[in-house]
Amino acid sequence: MAKRSMTSLLGPAAFYVGLLIALGAAFINPSGWLYVGLAVLGVIVGLLNITAKETGPFLFASIAFVVTAIGMTLLITTAGVTIPIELIRLAANITVLVGSGATLIALRAIYELAKSK
Repeated sequence: MAKRSMTSLLGPAAFYVGLLIALGAAFINPSGWLYVGLAVLGVIVGLLNITAKETGPFLFASIAFVVTAIGMTLLITTAGVTIPIELIRLAANITVLVGSGATLIALRAIYELAKSK
């Protein structure tokens, strides 16, 4: 088995740590620093994990997740169904993690498209 570089291990680790923090933080009252930390981890994930070839699928999956999380929250709220606040916080936390990485990747894709002409 080939040895993996520290950089190739840091990206997946940042994603898993981000998910664990998002899950654990769903049970506490969030602060601004929580979102900053999740956003930083999302940027690390975007920088270290997503190649140019993976840009399209990553952005598609990110958009699908964010739209679905927001849509389901609105639908459930509008329907008058009471769901635990922890589920709403979990969706918000993961949205920050995924959304910050998606923002970075989208900006990189826009830059690549703009400079190619």
